[in-house]
Formats: sequence, structure tokens, C-alpha cells
Amino acid sequence: MAAETRVRDVMTTTVVTTTPDARLEEAARLLRHHHVSGLPVVDPSPHVVGVLSERDIVRELHRATGIDSPRGLLDLLLESSPSKGESILEVCRRQLHNARVGDAMTRKVVTIDRDASLADAARAMGQREIKRLPVVDAKGDLVGIVSRADIVRSVSGEARVRRGALHPAPGGGRSPTGGPFEDV
Repeated sequence: MAAETRVRDVMTTTVVTTTPDARLEEAARLLRHHHVSGLPVVDPSPHVVGVLSERDIVRELHRATGIDSPRGLLDLLLESSPSKGESILEVCRRQLHNARVGDAMTRKVVTIDRDASLADAARAMGQREIKRLPVVDAKGDLVGIVSRADIVRSVSGEARVRRGALHPAPGGGRSPTGGPFEDV
């Protein structure tokens, strides 16, 4: 990896986001629709206030169903019914519909500056065992996202044909960098 390669050189500038007050179900649909495993959570500025991952959603569903140790989707499907007589699947669906992103998101967000090196980004991801880092400007506003896949593509020399068009916003919004931006 070249020492001069910076996060800004490989980050995706079109970022699918959500807000703390969005329904968890809406965020889950965004994850599935855009084939991503996590979303930055932003306020209107767009200051990064959290991150919501598939793991956060599963953890929230486990909490709602009373299952002690979140191991995965199969636990939610196969575990015995809660004491209320509802199936776990029914409880999960109700929780997805009623809970807000702010209830499940990770609030202690690890972000990175767009001028940081790729080595710094890779080190931060590895140390914290995370798959993506929201990229922020000096004010903490979202300007992009860098993933492990972006770093691997850069290291392997793959063309960055996906940069800036990884997650086109169906609503036609604009990002802080001028590209399409979806804010749910």
C-alpha cells in the first residue's frame, strides 16, 4: 500500500444513511436493498451520531425477545416462544416496526478524517473489528465511507469504478459532496 494513498482516494462518496428517529424496519430494508451491512446514522447537519449494523439490529431483536446470547438469526427463528404466547418471529416483527434506529445503533462511533492514510483506516478497523468507517470533515459531518473492501481493492490495484456510485440514492437527494445522498 503506497504511503501517499489517503482515505479520500478510495472512499465512497455516495452514502446511504439513516437518522436516529427512523424506524428500525426502514433501516433494515435499506441495508437489504443496498446490499450493505451497516449505515451511518446522521443528524440534519449531517453530523455522524451513530452507526447501525446488522449486528445491532439482531442484538435489539434478541433484547426484545429475551434471548440471552445473540448468536444469529437461527436463534430468533428456533428459540422457544416468549411467555406472552407470541412467537419470537411475531415479537421481532413488532420490534422492527416499533423500535427506532436510536434504540439499537452504536453510539460510540469510530470515524476517520478523509486525509488519513489507508494504513490508519485499516488499523482502526482491525483494532475495533469493524467493517466500515464513516469519513468526516473537521466539523464531524459525513463526507463518505470507507470499507474493508475499499481498502482491499486499493491494495490489490483494482480500478475504482465503484467510487461515488456504490449506493445511488433512489430519491435523488444530494450528498454534502454533491453526489446522490439518501437520508432516511
